[in-house]
Amino acid sequence: MTRTALSRRTALKATGGLVSGLSLSGCLGSAPTAEESTSRTFQMIGQPLRTLDPAQARDSASTKLVSQLYDGLVHYPKAALEPELLLAEDVGVSADGTTYTFELKRDVAFSDGSTLTAADVVYTFERLAGSPHSQWRSTVLDLLGIGHETRTVETADGTRDEYVPHSLAVDALDDHRVRMRLTEPFYDTLAVLAHPAFGVVPEGTVGDVEGYDGRIPQETFATSEPVGAGPFTLDVWEQGTEYRVRARSDYHRSGPVVAGIHWQVISDPTSGFTYALNGNADAFWIPDEKFDQTKVTVDTVDEAGRRVGHYGPLRNGATVQYLQVPQMTTFYIGFNAARVERPVRRAVAYALNQQTDLDQVHENRGITATHLTPPNLFPEGVAGYEKHAEEYPYGADETRLEEARTTLAEAGYTPESPAEVTFTTYESAAWQATSRRLRDKLASVGVELTLEQAPFNTLGTRGEQGSLEMFSWGWGMDYPAAENFVQLLAPSNGAEAFTHWEGSTAADSAQAAWERIEAHRTASESDQAVRAEACRTMEEANWKDVVLLPKYHPIGEGFYYPWVDVPKTGAAGFSKHKYTDVRVSNRD
Repeated sequence: MTRTALSRRTALKATGGLVSGLSLSGCLGSAPTAEESTSRTFQMIGQPLRTLDPAQARDSASTKLVSQLYDGLVHYPKAALEPELLLAEDVGVSADGTTYTFELKRDVAFSDGSTLTAADVVYTFERLAGSPHSQWRSTVLDLLGIGHETRTVETADGTRDEYVPHSLAVDALDDHRVRMRLTEPFYDTLAVLAHPAFGVVPEGTVGDVEGYDGRIPQETFATSEPVGAGPFTLDVWEQGTEYRVRARSDYHRSGPVVAGIHWQVISDPTSGFTYALNGNADAFWIPDEKFDQTKVTVDTVDEAGRRVGHYGPLRNGATVQYLQVPQMTTFYIGFNAARVERPVRRAVAYALNQQTDLDQVHENRGITATHLTPPNLFPEGVAGYEKHAEEYPYGADETRLEEARTTLAEAGYTPESPAEVTFTTYESAAWQATSRRLRDKLASVGVELTLEQAPFNTLGTRGEQGSLEMFSWGWGMDYPAAENFVQLLAPSNGAEAFTHWEGSTAADSAQAAWERIEAHRTASESDQAVRAEACRTMEEANWKDVVLLPKYHPIGEGFYYPWVDVPKTGAAGFSKHKYTDVRVSNRD
């Protein structure tokens, strides 16, 4: 059985997954009070949504809204990396690590007025495992390894195994206790369950799994009538224009403090910045081409490495609050190995100077990447990352065009007879700048790079169809572990990662290492050591064949007008932060 969570990909746009949900603790001026905030709406800039159905949400914008509408058994509190109980008030784990028993909170109301019971949790997991709309089936059945039955069905290509409805080992012991049984121990179960996709839905709400007629059609549920136990409920979603939520007075925890949250949909970062300069957003992001590092003043650094200070003045004369958050994210250049030859991929790696690109394209807002795994998640942490990076063969702080020329010449490519590759990027000024720099460098050594742009969702669809050659992409953590990133380098996941990588010595090495990770799933020191070594092996295999070329690990940044006060977001990511404690004072 292949254990992977790729069916729910945490893919990120450089200006979508990181910029529209940033959070800060304290104000430059006096903090607004709860009384001041109750009639005010928190104004933000958002990216286009794909769905309001937690089982279907895989993009960061949808996940961010799902976080406000739904609660799960556990969560990442304000996106801190350690999960905490939410709808569950207690959890017990068997001695062998395979059985979890959750005790549910009493008197939790859903947004439709119904009350939380164990049957709702069972139904939610059944949808995640069996709904045709679920993007999390593999996470539930394979990564977590929740017990279940399968049956063999015939397909046009032969046969395949499919999930048997209602065979999932998630059971209601009574109205307030749920038991979940795994086929074998998994060391990070609660961290996986903390993802917003596990938001609980009332039993029978949608009839897209066997045995339920459903009260709401799935399309309606996913676009206009979501039902959850989160702190907010949907007010309006106008695709491509805006979405807005309003606070629930019957939320089972403290808050929300504000009356609601409004996101104006603006895909272009520069236009979004202009919108904020005109006073239309309380929180915003500054695109790289408009950012001035000299305007940053850091006043404090907390134990999590988050930097708090101020930025300014802006063009409108304002000085705003500033937050910098370490992120578990990597942006990279991907290759379809079936369409772009290995020598060409290696030549691109030689041509890419990650440090210069970071300095000149991204205004040094991050760190150069030599691995797919972020430094804090790498085996032995930052020190282990930096030591292993000394072996990176392409030079992260230099351009090696002669090595690129030699590699291409050995494959029969020259400037007069170049390899032809199309580099497709999503709509981002930074990615366009990177693509132009690479095009100009590679033209002199034997690669003719054709540049094209595509909307982010279109890029993902084309990747799934296998029609991309070279593409921009990013990955943020689902749960805090290196294997959540190196799963992209498992050839068995090549179609989902858009790489279609197989048949080489390096690919075989990566696959064997991934299978060792799958076979060593416990929290024991011996299993941890096996996983750590396998992760290093997979990163090295990627260095050899270059299917995912690391570019940089970004920092998260937030810019806030002085009238906003929001608790700081943690490294789990902005899409996992519930805005129950936002306060907004007079904007004048």
